[in-house]
Amino acid sequence: MILAGVEMVLITRIPVELMIHLGVGAVSTLVFSGMLIVLGLVTWFTPNQHVITGSFAGFIALGALILSNLGGLVVGTLLALVGGGLAFAWRPLARPPRRRRGRRRRRHEVKEPVSGSVPGAGTRPHPEPPLDPGPQLSS
Repeated sequence: MILAGVEMVLITRIPVELMIHLGVGAVSTLVFSGMLIVLGLVTWFTPNQHVITGSFAGFIALGALILSNLGGLVVGTLLALVGGGLAFAWRPLARPPRRRRGRRRRRHEVKEPVSGSVPGAGTRPHPEPPLDPGPQLSS
């Protein structure tokens, strides 16, 4: 998406006076390219928003094809559609838990004694009853 926005801006490197004369095609190119760059950065830095930013990028790409000099000569629109589709379909992975160094035992691990050596061997202690949640509101 960022690449599509940059490509659209580079296509329209014209002076502001000429851009005002050209009208909607030149101004909308800058608006669409700016929005695509912002959406690309939002997707990059907040990946949880990938569905929204990918959808908006697709809509902006289709609008750019019509309103901004054929979407940066069609290349910008294609880049924006591909980038928006990839962002929409992307699923960020959760970080794997860090491994501890050394071979420590878990705190809650219960060691079972060898049967026959201690009376009641092989039985686990009863779990503690749940804590009282406090007063309940009735309706």
